[in-house]
Amino acid sequence: MWFGLDNQRNWDSIRHSCELGDNLSEYGYARHNGRDFGEQTMLDIDHGVEIKSEFIKMPGMNGGSWAARFSGKTLKEDTDGVSLMYYFGLEGNGTMAMSVLDDMLTIRGKTPELGRFNVRIVPAQSNVSPQLPENLLKVDGISSVSKISGVALKVPKTEVWRAKEFISQKVVASAKTRMIKVIEQTERKEPFPGHMLFSLDTDIPNKKGKNLFFAQMVVRGEFSFDVVYECADESAKIDNESIDTIVNNKRKDFDARFDSVFGLREKGFDNTEIEMARNALSSLIGGIGYFYGSGLVSKDPKPEYDQRDVRIADPELCEPYSLFAAAPSRPFFPRGFLWDEGFHQLVLGHWDSELSVEILHSWFQTMDSNGWIAREQILGEEARSKVPKEFQVQYPNFANPPTLLLPIQMLASWTKAANVTESLGKTINVDSRAQDINIETRTQAMRDNIGQMAEYVSKMLEFFHRTQAGEVYNVAGGLSGGEQRMNAAYGFRWRGRTMDHTLTSGIDDYPRARPPSTGELHVDLFSWVTYMEMVNAELATFASSNTNSTEGNVAIPSDSNLQLYLRRLDELHWNDDEHMYCDVTVRVRDDYDELEDDANTATEPVFVCHKGYISLFPVLLGLVPPHSAKLGHILDIVEDPNELWTDYGIRSLSKSDPYYGKGEDYWRGPVWININYLLLSSLYRNYITVEGPYRDQAQRIYTDLRRNLIENIGKQYRESRFFWEQYSPEDGHGQGTHPFTGWTTLIVLIMAEKY
Repeated sequence: MWFGLDNQRNWDSIRHSCELGDNLSEYGYARHNGRDFGEQTMLDIDHGVEIKSEFIKMPGMNGGSWAARFSGKTLKEDTDGVSLMYYFGLEGNGTMAMSVLDDMLTIRGKTPELGRFNVRIVPAQSNVSPQLPENLLKVDGISSVSKISGVALKVPKTEVWRAKEFISQKVVASAKTRMIKVIEQTERKEPFPGHMLFSLDTDIPNKKGKNLFFAQMVVRGEFSFDVVYECADESAKIDNESIDTIVNNKRKDFDARFDSVFGLREKGFDNTEIEMARNALSSLIGGIGYFYGSGLVSKDPKPEYDQRDVRIADPELCEPYSLFAAAPSRPFFPRGFLWDEGFHQLVLGHWDSELSVEILHSWFQTMDSNGWIAREQILGEEARSKVPKEFQVQYPNFANPPTLLLPIQMLASWTKAANVTESLGKTINVDSRAQDINIETRTQAMRDNIGQMAEYVSKMLEFFHRTQAGEVYNVAGGLSGGEQRMNAAYGFRWRGRTMDHTLTSGIDDYPRARPPSTGELHVDLFSWVTYMEMVNAELATFASSNTNSTEGNVAIPSDSNLQLYLRRLDELHWNDDEHMYCDVTVRVRDDYDELEDDANTATEPVFVCHKGYISLFPVLLGLVPPHSAKLGHILDIVEDPNELWTDYGIRSLSKSDPYYGKGEDYWRGPVWININYLLLSSLYRNYITVEGPYRDQAQRIYTDLRRNLIENIGKQYRESRFFWEQYSPEDGHGQGTHPFTGWTTLIVLIMAEKY
């Protein structure tokens, strides 16, 4: 934590967790290898300070040891300085005790999980603290600013996450006491120096049970301090003097590995562009977190849009569980999102496939017995404090795009490659914990992991069939009724529709049928289910050939079943008049007579057509054959500047659509990198490497789109120093939340042409 001391209201905006309202000019990791090294710079003009953090980790028992070095400077010469604080909290069982001696703060502790450990926080001897005027030093109870001070508090174990609130209360109470003493003893009324008001005296009561410990350093000018955590393993000790050397070596190793994995220099990118890509990867990795707690879950499905009178049980907190996941945006979306995670793991999988598999497994461990995974993981009170109440409850009939299959399919293809060391070996991040495990052993472990995940994928597919099925239509287009069957005879419909949103689709406010209807069929969902069928078949074949991975629990689907899906996709969703794929809904027939006609024949299916991301999904997922005339029509829409084409990427909704730019304008025009990546990936893998009448057009679109994305994201990053949630289709500027280092980091793969 930190706050500047020049403005006496800065205590009210102590920097702690990443918040958009903090308005930092720059922050994000410049390097992070996901294992034992990372560094980032934080520039806070409002509070007058620049801070650089570097961390290293050493292998050892109970998680090993680690160290963090913080260095920086205040931005003005004439300043009261800045208050730097570092804290440790104990949420579980165990004990901790703190002492301050010889300008060093020490914490000794023991927990069941970590065993015995020691922490030392050591400010550099060169640090300069602001000095108080002589007249204030004469005030009883006011002392000169210490190089480091410590405060120990006892708070409820479940509220350690409110550390900022607790220390704010302490800071304000201390400042009031100091102010009163100065006024009473000096009658001084002019503004008080910030370092006098907000520097804390060491306060470590002898009473046991303290579980929240703060170190404070008040500095100005250049500064540095180390935080060193050491486990009981003697081989994992860290010498403060060696931190610089270790950091420099790790930095060189990171840069060499980045060049080897992504090969951007060989593709002609300059140092500035490579730095951007390096920062993108590192910030994605820096957003990986461990989350634990209970989520609000409804036992009952949420009623349909037109079932407002249906009552369901109140949601309840589920049993606490853990999740290892990458957050899309540290300040705005600091939790796991199912639809985002698959894209995250496409990037991470190229860098560290084993770490990526850990995250994928963690997600699948949250799956319930029905194959359902909550689309938004809001675990614990801290997470819920950042989410509006109307979005907190997770419903068991709500699905989300199954993007976890994207990295699983990628990993499986690598392990099947003829030169497995070349395709998979580069993505295995050999670290000091595993030097003795050869690539062949780790490759077999990867095969086993994929075999295990094949069973989860099969279960997820069953969940989609069971919960997202639509009405049954005959091939001629009429609503036929009848039993739902476990095949493509029916279409699919996202649950959770409202008049203006389909949040479950991930494409939130993209225009759909108005009003919502249980007779809708959604082309993007049908495409996702068809893709799931394809991947499920691939993984089942993979698992059956990898005898170590499974006991044969995954049945191999037939090719004829996949062909049925592809045929039904065209029958249900292709509109010959508009030359595009469309959603479907139902309406009352113009010639329907309620007195004469059977009520079962009252409605007829009609297309709901909006050119944009939704209409592209059959191509995005490679479901349209390269010789199909449908591909040509879709590529024409993509390439038309009056429809989807811009100089900054493919816009989410056609410029000619009446909903373009209207309402929230979230997915009604802006350029999103995840969908642009899917398009580039599909063009690269399915349409420019095989013969077909549209190969040249696909190649042209691929080349121009890739260049436009790289140029614009690079330009916006250089100007703002941030990656953005989305980009304007009009002038390319970054918009939405920032930094958004989730799927926007796919730009690294786009630059490297890794699909």
